[in-house]
Amino acid sequence: MIAHIVPNGVNNMPLERYLRRAFPMLPGHALRDVLKRRDVKRAGVRMGANDAVRGGDRIDIYLPERYAPCPPEYTYRDAHLLACVKPQGLPVDVDRDGIGADTLLARARLLNANARLCHRLDAATGGLVLVALDEETEKCAEEVFRRHALDKRYLAVVRGEFDRDAFTARAWLVKDAARARVQILQREARGAKSIETRCRVLSQNHGIARVLLEPVTGRTHQLRAHLAALGHPILGDDAYGDRRFNAEHSGPLRLWCSEMTIHEDALWRADQGRRFSAPNPPWWED
Repeated sequence: MIAHIVPNGVNNMPLERYLRRAFPMLPGHALRDVLKRRDVKRAGVRMGANDAVRGGDRIDIYLPERYAPCPPEYTYRDAHLLACVKPQGLPVDVDRDGIGADTLLARARLLNANARLCHRLDAATGGLVLVALDEETEKCAEEVFRRHALDKRYLAVVRGEFDRDAFTARAWLVKDAARARVQILQREARGAKSIETRCRVLSQNHGIARVLLEPVTGRTHQLRAHLAALGHPILGDDAYGDRRFNAEHSGPLRLWCSEMTIHEDALWRADQGRRFSAPNPPWWED
């Protein structure tokens, strides 16, 4: 049983919709079973899928133990830092309304109550996320990311084939915060920020390429939007990509943070030169 308190500020919301947002990794069949059996109680009273929940409500969710949020997989851990492997579909933190009972941060706090995020990764993207375990490490990490004093590498599968093995692409990116989207421009404009992406082709055939991406700049949705603007949208990206092509190749977004290396001269002295890596996702070898 999961005892859960709906965050303050959440307005009336159907129970089913709330549970989907609060527990995004809960399989659809498990959620349907819980709602069908009315295995969610508020003040001891069973709730239906359309019953409204609101901020401050305490609800008890009766689920098999295997569906309860668990500590994250990690590839590095010491007294100050955790290198987690984030599953695709799991948000790193709560959403704009404070909803998120199951997030990477919540899972990390099952290992250490002081866990705090060093940076963010889109929910749809999987792979490495660094988590600080104390305030000093958090501040060091913030400075390292602000100064771009680390290298990040992503694995991706994209549409189309390339006529060169490696290249660096530059453009400008404009963020539309209201729509949670970005736009790529080929020339400088008001409000636009420069972006730079390195790409190395690892293999390609049948109109699909496997690539290694290195974002020199770290803008919101940079890799997804930039590759789409180059005519090579990432497979599984319905926001910036080719929905018809995605429908022919079902599965998650084929984007994975596989490696991070902190620069030798970074201010993060305890971890200068340290390299973190994550195992390849299952879809990489398909």
